[in-house]
Amino acid sequence: MTERSSPGLHRSVFARLVAIMAATAASLIGMVGIFFWLVVSSDAMTRGHDIQTIHSVLLTLVLAFVAGVVFTTHLVLRRLLAPLRGLQDGVARLSAGHLDVVVPGGTGDEFGLLSVAFNEMVSRVRQMVAARDQLLLDVSHELRSPLTRMKVALELSPPGDHRARMSADLAEMEAMIGELLEMERLRGGGGLTIAPHDIGPILHEVVARFEGQLPGVTVVAPAGRLEAPVDPDRIRTVVSNLVDNALKYSLPESGPVTVTASRIGGQLTIQVADEGPGVPEDDLANLFEPFFRVDRSRSKRTGGFGLGLSICKRIVEAHGGTLEVHNRSPRGACFTVRLRAGDEHPVR
Repeated sequence: MTERSSPGLHRSVFARLVAIMAATAASLIGMVGIFFWLVVSSDAMTRGHDIQTIHSVLLTLVLAFVAGVVFTTHLVLRRLLAPLRGLQDGVARLSAGHLDVVVPGGTGDEFGLLSVAFNEMVSRVRQMVAARDQLLLDVSHELRSPLTRMKVALELSPPGDHRARMSADLAEMEAMIGELLEMERLRGGGGLTIAPHDIGPILHEVVARFEGQLPGVTVVAPAGRLEAPVDPDRIRTVVSNLVDNALKYSLPESGPVTVTASRIGGQLTIQVADEGPGVPEDDLANLFEPFFRVDRSRSKRTGGFGLGLSICKRIVEAHGGTLEVHNRSPRGACFTVRLRAGDEHPVR
């Protein structure tokens, strides 16, 4: 357990701010007093001299001193509040799903104690997520044996509607277990065969599978190669899941789903955008969680187990990339995949 420093052993942030303000005020008051003393002295000592010039010099010195005090105070305050900026960055990274964030501490004041508490919270969240993933993995492994026995028993049962329904249910359970185990294999980049591939043909191949499905799918990509080090089969899975999801939630009056590929510098971007109802704002943060579905009824109409987007995110992160979602205006959702691009090739 992390040992926390006692606030009584160190000067608090409030005490430091009060000390800085007091020092600044004392410096300014003292300088103003010195200025008036010098003005009076100069009046007495400079009979016959240019008093206005002396006053101007003294005023310049006072303004320079005030500027120095303000600048020094700014630097001290900036250094004092540096832990707060680090904590803000840590909160932003945690909100983005980075559970490896660690906020520097050790200042011994309230900010230091807050940083320690934040790091402990992140550690507990990381442990809870790991325990959840391990539970899903253990349950998946344990279910495989009874499922196999049920399939054997089902083969020995007489044919009919009852057997067909049970066979379909077993197939769904087997598919769900397979997806859970697939997510575990992808942890840490495992299970990938990465090599340079042109993304354009992969996108066109995936989109061709959805030919004839309304409202349709279009591909927008620049001429030439868009090469990136990827596992092509896994990227096909990602794009296929995103397109299928976009078609599923498109409205009768929606325009075609758009798959856009582009490259900016060393980053390759793939976007899948639809004109559906979009994602409720309250659900955006949980959309990639296992078993989470926007449709709370979990009906057969929307299908799936709530694992498709989780697998997509795990695949993209295994490639060292990111997968994000945002709502479009006036309606619709856009999923954005960002990957490390390969070497550029000229257009032939």
